[in-house]
Parts: sequence; structure tokens; C-alpha cells
Amino acid sequence: MSTLPYLVFFTGRDDPRDCMIIGEDEKHVFFEFETTDMCTTVFSDRQPAVALHWAGGHPGLGSAHFLTLENAREIPIERLIMPGSSPLDRRFVSATDDRVYEWRRSYEDPTSYELWAGPNAQIAIFHKFQHSTPVGMSHATLQYCFTDALLLLEALVTLNLNRWLDLDMNG
Repeated sequence: MSTLPYLVFFTGRDDPRDCMIIGEDEKHVFFEFETTDMCTTVFSDRQPAVALHWAGGHPGLGSAHFLTLENAREIPIERLIMPGSSPLDRRFVSATDDRVYEWRRSYEDPTSYELWAGPNAQIAIFHKFQHSTPVGMSHATLQYCFTDALLLLEALVTLNLNRWLDLDMNG
């Protein structure tokens, strides 16, 4: 496993679609996930970065509108959670570099996930556990080893989609 020098804390509600994420890598990191009715908006430093528009009875899950790119892109949510290399894994293609990344759910701890950039390159790990931090109670952490802000945004969006789907499937 590679060294994962950066750490962010999941605070606020213990809900993948309604939480706050705070920490530092080479700079301050702050994200908020807010869900109202049929839309989850992801804010980066209080600015809208992604809007997940839920389908609400229509085919598919809906669409993801990434607002932070020079040319904003809109894609089906299903493209952010494509089948991975095993039944517990889901992959996505990054707009950053067109590489395929894969979230792998832990067999030992089904609330933990690892992000892989190829078969032998683990670049992030998510652990769910309650602990006190300088900014209040945290219910999870993400450790990672990259500093690309868009990749971090994509990783957090896809992680929380995976968590929400897995919670929904497992009750």
C-alpha cells in the first residue's frame, strides 16, 4: 500500500447525501453534501461544484452535473458507479485524466472502501468510525495520496454514491 499522507474528516450528519468533509492536503479542503427533494448539491468551499439530479421514478438514477470544469459536463449517475472487477466494486472514469478508478468495498469491514487507480495502486481509503476532532465529532475519515482537486471531488462524490447505494441495499 502506498503512503496516504492526506486526511479529511466526515462531520455533521452520518448520511452520505447530507454531510460535511473537512481537512487539508496542500491546501484547506471543505465540502458539503446537501440533499433537498430531488437534488443533492455538493459544495466546495461554499461554492456549488456538483449537482446530482435524482430521476424520481424515471429510468436510471438521474444525472450528475459537474459545475467546476471549464466546460461543465453532465453525465448519467450510472457512469459514476459502473460495475467493477468484483461484485462489491464500482468504477468511474475521471474527467481529470480519463483514467479508470475503482472503489473496492472491504470484505472484512463492509463500511470501509479503498480507491484504486489500477490493479496495484491504492490511492485512498475510507474508514467509518466515531471520534472527536478539533472541529467536533467525526464519523469517518478518508486518507489519500493525491492533490488534484477535481479528482478529490470526483472521489468524494463517487464514494458517497457507493455508500448511499450500499446503505440502501443493505437496509
